[in-house]
Amino acid sequence: MMISLLDWLFIGMLSLAILCLLCSSIFFVRLIRIKQKIVQVQTIMEKKKKDKKKRKRFKRKVISLKKKKKKRVQLSILFLFLGILFISSALFSRHYQATNLGKLDSEGIAEGYYLLNTVTEQLSSIKEQQNSEKKQKNIRELAAKLSGFGVRYADPRLTVEGQRHLNRYYAQMKELGLNLNNQSVESLQQEEIFEGYQKDIKNIVQIQDNVLRYFKVKESTLTRKNK
Repeated sequence: MMISLLDWLFIGMLSLAILCLLCSSIFFVRLIRIKQKIVQVQTIMEKKKKDKKKRKRFKRKVISLKKKKKKRVQLSILFLFLGILFISSALFSRHYQATNLGKLDSEGIAEGYYLLNTVTEQLSSIKEQQNSEKKQKNIRELAAKLSGFGVRYADPRLTVEGQRHLNRYYAQMKELGLNLNNQSVESLQQEEIFEGYQKDIKNIVQIQDNVLRYFKVKESTLTRKNK
């Protein structure tokens, strides 16, 4: 399975999210320690009420610690926000990848759409007596291309339902190709066999429509690709 740009984006975003959350945790721990130091210094200040010099020194130290505390709070919140942002981006990229067709599946559907239309046209003209040899050659070529769908499998990064729709489509295309390969022009001219293939193609077109609907692919884009 090829690693796509979206895979790298997911890995990068997730890595950044982990790093940011780790930094946020570190600053949070330091914040707790600063708070403890402030309490300790304030406790000592209370004990040194009479010693004005030491009291002033401790006061300056408390002010310095409070500034550090504020900075640690800001950094902790900033890295927490960035961590959440990167996690959200990573999850979005994964969701997009799981619900949208990748390059190979897009090419498979575009090719399948073209082949089904071409097979329908070839079968529609099969009853005409002229050019039988050419028609036989065309049928064999189309059957070979349809059979090639047997090596196609849906991208495992897609949702389970998406994979089910695509794999069913690929399997039916392969079956149509294998069956057509065993037929001659003469046998396809027989009414019963001809009607059987028309019914098979109609069923595959319905499966194809389900795939297009599930992945929100417009039929017009497939028409343009095949021009």
